[in-house]
Amino acid sequence: MAFRIAEHEDVLLPVMVNLDGFILSHTMQPLETTPAGDFIPPLRLPHAIDTSQPAGYSPLTGPEYYFGFRWEIERSMRDAQQVIREVEEDFAQKFGRRYGPTEEYRMEDAEVAIVAMGTLGREAQVAVDRLRDGGIRAGALRLRWFRPFPRLDLAGREVVVIDRDYSFGFGGVLARSLRATTPCLPFSVIAGLGGQEVTYADIAGFVRQRKPGEEYWFGVNGDV
Repeated sequence: MAFRIAEHEDVLLPVMVNLDGFILSHTMQPLETTPAGDFIPPLRLPHAIDTSQPAGYSPLTGPEYYFGFRWEIERSMRDAQQVIREVEEDFAQKFGRRYGPTEEYRMEDAEVAIVAMGTLGREAQVAVDRLRDGGIRAGALRLRWFRPFPRLDLAGREVVVIDRDYSFGFGGVLARSLRATTPCLPFSVIAGLGGQEVTYADIAGFVRQRKPGEEYWFGVNGDV
């Protein structure tokens, strides 16, 4: 799907597929592969280098054109949302597996939503089961897209965001992205940096101690 999206004429931007360092990068498990077949069309780039028509290429341009290039990147990011949906639908019809911007777990009646990415999003699903056993109607929402950032419907729910990242002087990038695109004040948890272990019990604890609008660094206060 990444190849199809990146090479689409309405996008023509690099696509990054990420995984958790220290966790998945040190894990061995069976991998089921699917032959691409005709799902990926032949490469056709409108600005490919053609030796029969020499041209000059440079990573730098002047102010009379530079702002236009930046707008083209933004336009491509906006158009990418529809392209991603179309590619995912084609993938689902060909291979029988359906994806989307998020993976939701027990969100139908959730009063508290745990939002995370990668392996923390999976661990949050186990935490949700434990929290519900204790009477807290929690749900988990694991993001699959990050840029372009999807619009999420979290109205009427408390939100706990777990970021395995931090932009110094700004905050957890997932929590900040949510605050910019949804009308919520999440409890922002910074956890898992550098491979720090974060279990489902820890995540359940984040939910129990949640304080909307505040930021909490796991382990900094002697609780690791």
